[in-house]
Amino acid sequence: MPTAPRLRISLQLSVTALALQACLDPNANTETESTATGPGTTTAVDTTGVSPSDPTTGEPTTSEPATTAEPVCGDGFVDADEQCDLGPDNADDGACTSDCRNATCGDGLVAKDAEECDLGPDNADDGACTTACLLPACGDGVLNGDEVCDDGTNDGTYGSCLADCSAAAPGCGDGQVDPENEDCEDGPDCLPTCRYAHSCLEWLEATPEAVSGVFSVRREGIMDPIDVWCALDPAVDGGGYTFLKVDVAGGMNPNPATAATAEAACADWGMQLFVPRSPAHLGVAYEVATGDNLEPVGGGTVKSGADYLQILGIYPVTAGESCVDAPLNGLDCPEWRAGDDQAWFVSDVAVGSGEPDELGACEGCSMLYQWNQDGSVKSYKALPQPGGYSFRFLCDTGDKLP
Repeated sequence: MPTAPRLRISLQLSVTALALQACLDPNANTETESTATGPGTTTAVDTTGVSPSDPTTGEPTTSEPATTAEPVCGDGFVDADEQCDLGPDNADDGACTSDCRNATCGDGLVAKDAEECDLGPDNADDGACTTACLLPACGDGVLNGDEVCDDGTNDGTYGSCLADCSAAAPGCGDGQVDPENEDCEDGPDCLPTCRYAHSCLEWLEATPEAVSGVFSVRREGIMDPIDVWCALDPAVDGGGYTFLKVDVAGGMNPNPATAATAEAACADWGMQLFVPRSPAHLGVAYEVATGDNLEPVGGGTVKSGADYLQILGIYPVTAGESCVDAPLNGLDCPEWRAGDDQAWFVSDVAVGSGEPDELGACEGCSMLYQWNQDGSVKSYKALPQPGGYSFRFLCDTGDKLP
């Protein structure tokens, strides 16, 4: 956009200036050129171009002073108080308005080829002209008029809207289970996505605002939902650990469970024998075990006790080999492993002289654990076949790791 100053300059040269130019001409002193006019006579020819009778005033050359035109909107130049200036092309329906302002949605002027409407401050997505300066229409993703559903897709597929915006297409929350896309529409184990929750980690992912407590999950191959304790506190490795209490002390001839039989009992609930993964996980596990917070399964009725952590899903890698007098965790004791070969932790210091003993590192055997009231391990002992045992134990889903 041109912005050069507009100057009108007139210069007039006086006769005096012309004479001065002549004076500066190196040929100006040639006074005569002999021209024969008759016998013995010559006539001087004036070559200065100035008649002897021409007056000389000696006054200096003068010129008319420059003038600047006043700036005005519409002159095609963008001045300091203007945003644009297209000269004769300024127009209230164009890119540059008649006030030399850039056309914008919300200025109350309808710019052709860019806007369908513009009601200025009255633009509203649920009004006659949207905040994008477009007329409301089915498919624009905004509910207007008598529209019932408008998600901008409107193709009638699952979770979308009908093409005419008259209703929602089948989707989660409509009260009808769509077998191809849903497990459920409601229920204690039904996620907001209309899928079954299979673990506490899935509950946390679907409802990040949820807090620790009793939740229902549905495990693979299990008909009914199962009540579990979900540790959802972000301080516990981000949250998402699952706990199920099992008490097999009920019945006429109750027998304590070894790690092997506990694994089988947990499998009946679609889970595995509990493995502590980190100090934080072990800490919350002790709170769950000793808290009166969850009804156990398995026939028994005891809700709390440290004996729920008396056996764990930690086994020797090679029978007869052990990490005697070493801290009991996956880094310091590679001779033992978690049942699913993932991370595990019991202590970061050695506890009990001579443990875990090689004689108790039998195939399929697990240790017997005792606990302090602060949740730290008091002792662990590798017992010979069949290993550690307990009437009560915890199961978990194994999908949450530190």
